[in-house]
Amino acid sequence: MVNNEPATHGGLFEQEVDLRYYADVLWRGRALVAAAAVLGATLGVLFGFLQTPEYRAAAMLKIEPPTPTFMSVGDAMMGGGGNFWQNADFYNTEFRILRSKAVGERAVKDLEERKQALPEGGGDAALALMAHVSVEPIAESRLALLQVTHRDPKIAAEWANTVANIYIEQTLASRVDAAKRSLEWLHERLEDTQRNMRDAHEKLLKSYQSQDLFVPEGSASAVTTSITKLNEDFIAAQARLIELTAAVKQLAEMRKRGQSLDTVPQVAADGQVSGYSQQIGALNLELARLRERFKEAHPEIQKAQAQIAELSRAKDARAAQVELGLKAEQVQLEKRAVELRAAIDSQKAQAATQSQKAAELEQLKKQGESAKGLYEILLQKLNETDIARSIKSNNVSLVERASPPTRPIRPDKQRIALVGLGFGILLGFGLVGGREYFDNTLKNPDEVERYLHVNLLAAVPKHDVAGQHLVTEAYQNLRTALIFARKDELGQTVLITGTAPQEGKTTTLVNLARLLASSGERVVAIDFDLRRAQLHTRLGLSREPGVTDVFVRHESLERLIRPTQTPNLFVLTAGALPPNPPALLARKQVPELLDQLRRSFEWVLLDSPPIASVTDALLLARYVDATVAVVQHNKVDKRLVKRCIGSLRHAAPNLLGVVLNGVDVKSQGYYYYQYQGRQELAAGAAQGKAEPKGASG
Repeated sequence: MVNNEPATHGGLFEQEVDLRYYADVLWRGRALVAAAAVLGATLGVLFGFLQTPEYRAAAMLKIEPPTPTFMSVGDAMMGGGGNFWQNADFYNTEFRILRSKAVGERAVKDLEERKQALPEGGGDAALALMAHVSVEPIAESRLALLQVTHRDPKIAAEWANTVANIYIEQTLASRVDAAKRSLEWLHERLEDTQRNMRDAHEKLLKSYQSQDLFVPEGSASAVTTSITKLNEDFIAAQARLIELTAAVKQLAEMRKRGQSLDTVPQVAADGQVSGYSQQIGALNLELARLRERFKEAHPEIQKAQAQIAELSRAKDARAAQVELGLKAEQVQLEKRAVELRAAIDSQKAQAATQSQKAAELEQLKKQGESAKGLYEILLQKLNETDIARSIKSNNVSLVERASPPTRPIRPDKQRIALVGLGFGILLGFGLVGGREYFDNTLKNPDEVERYLHVNLLAAVPKHDVAGQHLVTEAYQNLRTALIFARKDELGQTVLITGTAPQEGKTTTLVNLARLLASSGERVVAIDFDLRRAQLHTRLGLSREPGVTDVFVRHESLERLIRPTQTPNLFVLTAGALPPNPPALLARKQVPELLDQLRRSFEWVLLDSPPIASVTDALLLARYVDATVAVVQHNKVDKRLVKRCIGSLRHAAPNLLGVVLNGVDVKSQGYYYYQYQGRQELAAGAAQGKAEPKGASG
């Protein structure tokens, strides 16, 4: 079977092929890449030497975090605290001040006074000076580098030291001015506080003199003690009143029900009632003993009963007296409770008045103490600030003066040269890629399978006498592919065509025919390129008679087919040029002619015009068993080749593959040999599976 499926590979193999393709593109353009790299490096070096060198001098400053405005002597000596991140806004502010116009103006003035070099150019000299200044903080420290960039290293160092000194002086002056303003403010506040303290003490003294109020230190007032005692008496009276009210109510209820009053606690607790109860109890015991001995009418029993009745009346009378006493005490306690409530209210009113007076006195006292405390604090701060101002401490100091640098920071000639080299290499890659993109031809064997999606049957190299064996090997690969594509034991018809003129299709047909004939098989080559026939010239024969005589004059094939100098190789030339070749090839006698030849020869090879020129090859492709397309290496636009291959597939599904002709072995390098080795391995593997009949050599 003819394999018309696109050539596919595994993912890994396809990736390797792609990498090799791009590597081959770069290798073929290595001269262009090298030239661009040398040009880029040369321009970089030239650009570096043409630039004016610049030097950078740096003075190291130590900048402490801010200290309080009102600081003590210890604070003035120790300085501030905190790290960079806690005072990031302070440091950013100081860095901006360090590059401000005000510092620049003072620095320019100082340079003028010392007759040092000034910034060049017109306009504002301070801004021109600050344009050379930069500040770079040192990480994880309170240090910063004040950097000045200039073409003269001595001027750079002088400017850096001048700006650093001006900044330190300005910072110190600012702190001294702030302390001075704080001192003046403290003086003003101290006078006002002293006056307020004096007024508060005078008011407190007058209040003590005008109010009748005395409470010993650490003790409660008499009114408070009186209210406490009255509350205790009132509570006790209320409790006793509740108790008496309950007892009187209970006596009234028991009297109403006719019950004995002995069960009431207040009655039972009375001494007389208790005595009467004991006597009655003893008489009851005696009465019970007498009743055991005598009858009810006995005088002793009558006497005992009379005594019990008399004692009971006496006890009831005493209980009544106790009840009256409880009621009298109840009334008395009610009056006392009212009187105690009135006394408590009176004492509370008096206590409220005294509390108000005491609060006023306490407020005046606190005002005096507050004024006194503020006065003492302000006096202390005044003394400390005066001392701190005299110390003149500064949170900025010069750690290291700037010295003239010995090496320039710009230009970095080595870096510029490397950048130029890199850009040159990239430019070379771009030029090679652009050339590859616009040179849209097939340039290596692997590209046939990757771009055209067809099998590559052979890659025929350009050759000389020494390379003849490579050409022979390529045509042997093509012969092997045709042998494996045989459908049956009859003769095989193979169409050899191309995409454009001068691609070597006729040469390919002749060499293939000779190789097949040398293996002992009968081969006939037919020239269907009726317009520009070349087959007879290559084989040393005349053009006429030929194919056209078969269809026009109906000549027999036996007379028209001629032998060649190669054994087993015969040829049917084109014959006279017909007026309309496509019409001749469209006749039904063409497939009959091929069938007749297939019965007499093992191989029938057809030479046809290029596909891009005329439609003859598409007509013939329908009648043959296999079609082989010849493509010239690095000559024909591969888009045209792809379009022609598509036309062949559309006309007949028997495209066997492509022969890449005229491959430049020197430009392809090891890729060609690697491909040839892979072709031989494939052929060997296929031969191991099956050997077609009639194949030899």
